[in-house]
This record gives sequence, C-alpha cells and structure tokens, in this order.
Amino acid sequence: MSEFEFISFERSDGRADLTMNHPPGNMMNAALLQEMLTALDRVRDDETLKVLVIRGANGTFCRGVAPGNLTMDEIGNLMPLYSRLFIYLNSIRGMILAVVEGEAFGTGCELTAFCDVTVAAEDARFGFPEITMGLFPPIATAILPRVIGRNRALDWILSGREVSAVEAKDAHLVTRTVPHRELHEFADVYADRIAGFSAPAIVLAKRAVDGALYSPIMEALKTTESTYMIDLMNSIDPHEGLKAKIEGREPVWRNR
Repeated sequence: MSEFEFISFERSDGRADLTMNHPPGNMMNAALLQEMLTALDRVRDDETLKVLVIRGANGTFCRGVAPGNLTMDEIGNLMPLYSRLFIYLNSIRGMILAVVEGEAFGTGCELTAFCDVTVAAEDARFGFPEITMGLFPPIATAILPRVIGRNRALDWILSGREVSAVEAKDAHLVTRTVPHRELHEFADVYADRIAGFSAPAIVLAKRAVDGALYSPIMEALKTTESTYMIDLMNSIDPHEGLKAKIEGREPVWRNR
C-alpha cells in the first residue's frame, strides 16, 4: 500500500519523480500540498539529486485550486502550505523539470513558472483565471515577470485568458513542445540524460546561472568564476570527466 494518497513519488539514481494524482484535474488542496511537501522534504538540499520531474496524472497537469478552498474560511490553512511548497522547491539543487499536458491553470501555471525547464504537449493550455473571481495569483506576480516580462505577465494575469502551448513557448514559460503522444517518453529520455551527468556540475551550473541572473553583470562574472574555480574544480567529477574525455572512455561519476 502506498504511503501517499494524492501523489506518487519515486527516487532512483540522480532522479526523483513526483506525480500529482488528485482527480478531477489534480486540483490542489491542503492534503495534496502536505503530501508534496513530505516528498520534497526528502530531497531538498540533496546535492546528489540531479533532476526532479513534476507531472500530473490522468492527462492533466494541474487545474489550480478549487474555489471552495480559496474562501476566507479555508485560505488560512492552504496558503502557508502553498508558500512552503515554493520554499522547498527553491531548495532543490538539481534541475526541476515540469512535464505539462492538458491544463496548467492558476496554481498549476505558477508551479510551471517556478520550474527550471518545462516540456509541454503541443495542445497543453496555460492561464490564470483568478481575476475572474476577483483574485490574483500571488506567486505568479513575483515569478512571472522574471520569466516572461512585466507587460506580458500583466496581460496574462489581468485578462484571465487561456494561453496556448505555442504562445507559452514564445513567451519562454515553456522550454520545449512535443506532440502529445510523445510527451512522456521525450521527458523521460531528457530526465535520464540529465541524471546521467555529474551532480556537482549540474548543481553548481544552476547556482551560477541563478546567481548571475539576479546580480549586476560584473559582480555576476566574479561569482561565476569563483563557483567554477573554487567549488567545481575542487570536486572530483570534473577531473574524472576530463580524464575520460582524453582517454576516449565514458566517465565514472562519483557525484562529488
């Protein structure tokens, strides 16, 4: 018997898979969020985790939060868990890969925006319907302008309209689109590719990119140089990778 009711969570070498399974539409509530937090707590700050894959079961990523869970009586229970979800995701050292099919609305779209790479089915749909209920998506207001720009973020948030996968890709919310029938196979091959690389290289590359993104350019150059020369080159794997390349063989990663 699974320990989880609303998600499945698997961990293998360098990879973790979290699948939301809360029909209909994998809509978030306190129970689903608590299970996601329990799973993520096992891998946050884990420098051997190279890729975390997040997806939804039954043909849908996540349709958001049911309106009944957004009332004044319920939101006090939900919001602290929801905020903690993003704190935990921010602690993930490896790549976070979202695999989106069907709808990613509201909190589902916010979750997508927070991931590092998003692969979506060509017929997937995105959007923030909160404005139609007199609300706004709080996480999106912080994250979305950094991903797609201020004016486009306001367009999506204030219009409440659905966004196609093509538009989401053009806006850089989605990284890759593939035919629906190929989505999960493509995502698994991609995730396995990332999981086959050296953990320090992945973790430190992500740290360097994020540090550079949010720093002035000259400060960022100094930070990335320090990350490369001190943190990365004092690890074992870079030297194994270089030696294997010179010797014409596959590297044997120690992941440290």
